[in-house]
Amino acid sequence: MRLQRIQNESPKIPELVMQALLKAMTEGHIQVGKELPSERDLAEDLGVGRGSLRECLAVLDFLGAIESKGNRKKVVRDAYYIQRAMTFIKICSSVDDRETLKEFRRINEAHIAELACEQATQEDLEKIHAAVKMMAERPWDAKAEIAFHESLAAASHNEVLAATLNLFISMITDFRSRFYTLPDYVARAQESHQAIYEAVRDRDSCRARYEIERHLQIAQEFVDQYPEL
Repeated sequence: MRLQRIQNESPKIPELVMQALLKAMTEGHIQVGKELPSERDLAEDLGVGRGSLRECLAVLDFLGAIESKGNRKKVVRDAYYIQRAMTFIKICSSVDDRETLKEFRRINEAHIAELACEQATQEDLEKIHAAVKMMAERPWDAKAEIAFHESLAAASHNEVLAATLNLFISMITDFRSRFYTLPDYVARAQESHQAIYEAVRDRDSCRARYEIERHLQIAQEFVDQYPEL
């Protein structure tokens, strides 16, 4: 297989490995539906250690670009998909363009809340309520808030929306955890999440959308008040 050997210089080796694999896919040396060569052969062709190669393959596996069956790995997505998925992740992990991220959340989460009003089962509602209770019992724990948003997303029964939101939430977890040191944030967040839960429980989609937008506005107020976050 024709692969460009990696030069041991910046950017980091796994990034160069990814670039080389994407180039090989674009040029047709690696094809969708075909198995990748063994890790040993790939590492040798690229001139890198297996550790760097495995970091790259782990990213491709996370993105759903390859399927693993034992030691065999099959390519199931093309270079275009991988590049777009990586771009999305990089954007989500950046907090520089906060206005864009806020707009994304508003559109995504408001629709999730509306769908949850229509689709949520009793079990879904119980999970959302359990997350609200967890927030009250463990007000210092940002994981409780994450559990709330994940259970709300699951209650929409739209796997694409839920997966997109869950990925986004995981990208901003560190940033959001800083809010818990701010005066009044915990109390306002708990009240807001309770209101969202009650709207979904009552199957009131208009109220649920309003409460989601109010929730995001609360977060924005703290960002504006504490720009050093």
